[in-house]
Order: sequence, then C-alpha cells, then structure tokens
Amino acid sequence: MPLHYVDPTKKHGHLYRAMEGWSRSRPGQFVARRLFPRIDPWLFRVTGGRYPWILGTMSTAPLVSTGAKSGLGREHQLTYFHDGPDPILIASNYGGTQHPQWYYNLKANPQCEFGDEPFIAEEVTESAEHARLFGLAEQVYSGYGDYRGKAAAVGRTVPVFRLISR
Repeated sequence: MPLHYVDPTKKHGHLYRAMEGWSRSRPGQFVARRLFPRIDPWLFRVTGGRYPWILGTMSTAPLVSTGAKSGLGREHQLTYFHDGPDPILIASNYGGTQHPQWYYNLKANPQCEFGDEPFIAEEVTESAEHARLFGLAEQVYSGYGDYRGKAAAVGRTVPVFRLISR
C-alpha cells in the first residue's frame, strides 16, 4: 500500500482541528498512548493505508525498524508529513524525558520501512533545517509545540528524521 502524501501546508477542516484539540487534552493523550498504538497498525492494514486520512484526521503509517539491541523487527505507528518527496518523522515521545525507542533503532540501523516502502533514515542535525521542519510539524499537529516545551524543560531536544527512498 503506497504511503499517502501529507502536505504540511494544507488547510485543515473542522473535524481535523476538533480531533487535534481533543488529542491534546488529558483524555486524548491517554488514548493516544494506550489505545491507538494497539489499533492503528491494524486499521492501517485493514483499510489499505487509507486510515486515518479518509476521516480527515492526522495521517499515520507503520515504521518497521531493526531493534538497536535485539536486532529484531520492531513496528511503531507514527504521525508523519512530507517535505518534498521525503517523509518526515518527529521523535517527540509525547515530550517525555527520553527519546522514543524507535529513535535508537533508526540511529543504530537507519534502513527501515515506512508504510511498506523502503527508506534510509537520516537525523536532521543542522539547526536551521531542524527549526524549519519542526515548524512544518507544528502545522500538521500543534501538539508538537507542547511536546517540545515539555522536552526542553528536562533538557531534551526533540529529534527530526528525514526518510530517503532507497
């Protein structure tokens, strides 16, 4: 199933904004952390990759990476957007004190699959490019600003990854 193109500059409708607002709430964050990681991969596969963008909400796709320690395949459903032809991933971990596990997997093994397409992951380290991409990420989901603030409070910078087609 091909990866749906997500334009970060696209204007969002009322349903999108309502879902975005709810997902930033305390109950929304609980559901995002506890329920969505279990059902999103299944819904992605059942709908042929059309979920959730057919509902007008944030697009997600499965990232399959190789475990940094185990060497085993690991799958995580992630929100993304495109910068030109490249998907962009934000390693926010909900603003937590540590990077998400998939961050370490991509650093150790940059070859991955995202939405069933092969990519090489490159962390964006140049500060101006990082800031530009993070600004685009906040247009896709304004909660990334919340996460950046929480992460900064504990001394963590939220990493950004560019996925380049192999």
